[in-house]
Amino acid sequence: MESGGSKGILGKVLLGVGILAVIAMGVLTFYFYKKYASIKKNPNLVAQEEVTRVTKLVSGLMTLPKEETPTLATVLDKEKLKDQPFFSNSKNGDIILIYTKAQKAIIFREKENKIINVGPISIDQKNGTPVALVNAGGNVDEVKNKLAEKFGGGVTVASTTDAKSKSSVKQLTVVAAAGNSGDLANQIATALGGTVGSLPSGETAPSGANIVIFVK
Repeated sequence: MESGGSKGILGKVLLGVGILAVIAMGVLTFYFYKKYASIKKNPNLVAQEEVTRVTKLVSGLMTLPKEETPTLATVLDKEKLKDQPFFSNSKNGDIILIYTKAQKAIIFREKENKIINVGPISIDQKNGTPVALVNAGGNVDEVKNKLAEKFGGGVTVASTTDAKSKSSVKQLTVVAAAGNSGDLANQIATALGGTVGSLPSGETAPSGANIVIFVK
């Protein structure tokens, strides 16, 4: 995804737990929502016993997301990842634990029993980052068109509702409902000529949206 002039980076990790599946992974390190350039890795098929074993090792080094089993991938060709900040200190053989619900990725080096890097991620298999539009007296259709033009499939309008009060905002306001959506919220606000703000008093964030746009 290329948004607001940012460099498009897209990461694809071929994963296997019984079968191979493709997960598009945007790793959010110091610069959120910058995607990885297309890379493909072919990790070994990972049995559940291996997932349990690795998770136990990593849990001794840091607190892991609860009630979620990670998907594992392996760095096989570090050279293909050398331009990606998240993998800058990785080596071949490092294991990547991917927590989709918690939106977190962890690089673990078993030989040294060491955590190499941890970063929030945005996992998306089909659609872009879910965005909710709240009509506060603006042109919702125009905003939809601008989002499609500027961000393409990088964002998806998950819902459209009316604000409880049309005077809840004075101008188009973008709210980062998810904790790791701040940078994308800034990009959207810039593209739409609005501002980034907090949830207006009396309003609630629609469920399932990482970003809420109050259209004015």
